[in-house]
Amino acid sequence: MSRMKTTLRIAILALSSGCVPAAAGGGTGGIVPAGLLAAPLADHHQHLFSPALAELVNGPGPLPAVEVPAELATLLREREARWNDRAALAELYVADAQLFTGSSPGWIRGRDSIAARLSRGFTGPYRMVPVAYRVEGASGSVSGYFLEGDETAERFGYFQLDLERGRGGAWRIVAETPVYHVPRAQEPITADRLVELLDAAGIRRAAVLSEAFWFDSPVFRLADPYPAVRAENDWTAQQAARYPDRLVAFCSFSPLAPHALAELERCASGGRFRGLKLSFAMSEVDLDDPGHVAQVRRVFEAANARRLAIVVHVRGGGSYGRGQAGVFLDRLASAAPDVPVQVAHLWGGEAFSAEALAAFAEAVAAGRPGTENLYFDVAETARTVAGEGEAARTVAERIRQIGVERVLYGSDAALNGRATPRQGWREFRVEIPLTDAEFAAIADNVAPYLR
Repeated sequence: MSRMKTTLRIAILALSSGCVPAAAGGGTGGIVPAGLLAAPLADHHQHLFSPALAELVNGPGPLPAVEVPAELATLLREREARWNDRAALAELYVADAQLFTGSSPGWIRGRDSIAARLSRGFTGPYRMVPVAYRVEGASGSVSGYFLEGDETAERFGYFQLDLERGRGGAWRIVAETPVYHVPRAQEPITADRLVELLDAAGIRRAAVLSEAFWFDSPVFRLADPYPAVRAENDWTAQQAARYPDRLVAFCSFSPLAPHALAELERCASGGRFRGLKLSFAMSEVDLDDPGHVAQVRRVFEAANARRLAIVVHVRGGGSYGRGQAGVFLDRLASAAPDVPVQVAHLWGGEAFSAEALAAFAEAVAAGRPGTENLYFDVAETARTVAGEGEAARTVAERIRQIGVERVLYGSDAALNGRATPRQGWREFRVEIPLTDAEFAAIADNVAPYLR
């Protein structure tokens, strides 16, 4: 895109927000408000999350309620009934009982202090549903859920009570550990929701990278993962097809799985996928293991033969630095010279690796074989180096060495706790000290597989 068109895009966005932009190219990252620069044309690192995958990540559903001995049931019912009665609550605890507060000061001691804290800590009555208990002589414990309503109500917390039986036979609480507002690890993310996020950011298109590699990851050790891998890839393709002018689907699987080449062929032959997403971390690929490298190289060669672009989280299960980046370049990227190969998270993922990033940047700058079609997305780069001035400056210097034309915006936004596409762009603008012209150039970059 020409400089005139880029400047026009900056001006249009600023006018729509009621602001006036600084002169194009006139500042450094973090000086011009992030909202003043035009949104990226594309998000090159996005995910959807099927209900099946959310279930895998979240684990099994809530444990069923259990029937506890009558004395324990009496204690729980009294604990519920006295929820806002300070004096009555104190009677349920031993004198030197402890309560974990979940915040400062952490633990508080003494039944009067505990009763004072609990009696003002809730806005209404609640139920305590036990799911496990233990009784051994004069000591015991009971754990369960806090509910507002009957068993069908949503759980708002968890409790663990350590107990002691008094001389009269009644149980009293020795220690209480409540945990409140624990979110699900991941909610499903559909194409409809992703498009809403893209619209909020002003981003037109996105690469949707299938998360099927979770199912055949050694982390979960499923007995027969391939049917779930196929189903997740199919679901992702179906979702992306709802917005054919907005979303492009990528297939995924573990490159070390026995079904890797079969699934690649299936994805390629269906015409529903533009590329392949690999996560060396989730698949526990060790770039220092020649056997692993040989298996992954066969996947790269097959992707190249079927003209599938490759997005890869390079940091794997072993050490990661300059040596492993070199193996990736020499043995893997070189096996796919005819398709875009996109290094995810700029240096390859997780904690900042100045060594790996340097190896990549130096290889590109030197024009080494295998780097002709090498690209780098900046998903979560800003969050990783936030507040670390030297690391942020190193990132900016290496981006310049790579060349901004190879750097693609990505946010990795679908997973819980991650930045939205809009937040990710703002964070990148604030944390990385590039010029406005460099940010504008990155915003205008669109990978070949999205054109």
